[in-house]
Amino acid sequence: MTALLEVNGLQAGYGRLQVLHDVSLDVAEGTITAVLGANGAGKSTLLKALSGLVRPTGGTVTFDGEEIVGVPVESLIHRGFAAVPEGGGVIQELTVEENLRLGGLWRKGSAAKETATAIDEVYDLFTRLKERRTSHGHQLSGGERQMLALGRAMVARPRLLLLDEPSLGLAPPIVSLIMGLLRNLRDQTGLTVLLVEQNVGSALGIADEGVVVSVGKVVARGHAADLQSDVKLRHAYLGF
Repeated sequence: MTALLEVNGLQAGYGRLQVLHDVSLDVAEGTITAVLGANGAGKSTLLKALSGLVRPTGGTVTFDGEEIVGVPVESLIHRGFAAVPEGGGVIQELTVEENLRLGGLWRKGSAAKETATAIDEVYDLFTRLKERRTSHGHQLSGGERQMLALGRAMVARPRLLLLDEPSLGLAPPIVSLIMGLLRNLRDQTGLTVLLVEQNVGSALGIADEGVVVSVGKVVARGHAADLQSDVKLRHAYLGF
């Protein structure tokens, strides 16, 4: 498979604190890659560095063959990036419909009709959001907010979706719903997903590939099924 995203020797951090040390990975087009590791391993910093929120201090990142380090966030979105941060980033004062429309604002050359069609597609995926389209963000449950954050990203029709801890704080049935949706999007639309997740079982259950990070370094890479069956690796880095 062709790599849509390639990361080589990535280094990044905050001021003098270096968090990522020579991180390398690739994400094949039309696949789900799970980034796994304990709290503080550097997973969220990795996503921030890839999406332009943290400036790397070394290494390269290419998307569809083009170097993107230093490219403005707006340009990344226009190229097909979409990122859902930990907690979803839903704007509490806006309604469900208004939050979804924000996703359409980032679409390159987007027309109102195209955005409306994309929003209808999200409502087909998440019928609960359609029922609550006039509700404000602060009125939603945690699961509904996560659905909304994911739906807003999908309105932009991305090629690559970066997700940071989408299962955090959610009940198991909602986690299963979210993970199942990601799998369906990959299978039905060819969406490429880089998924940062502490719920290892759920992530490896839908992922094609896995990357294990510890103290800012990649300590294992491989097929998701192989990582899940590696007892020593699971005990050492994944906590089960």
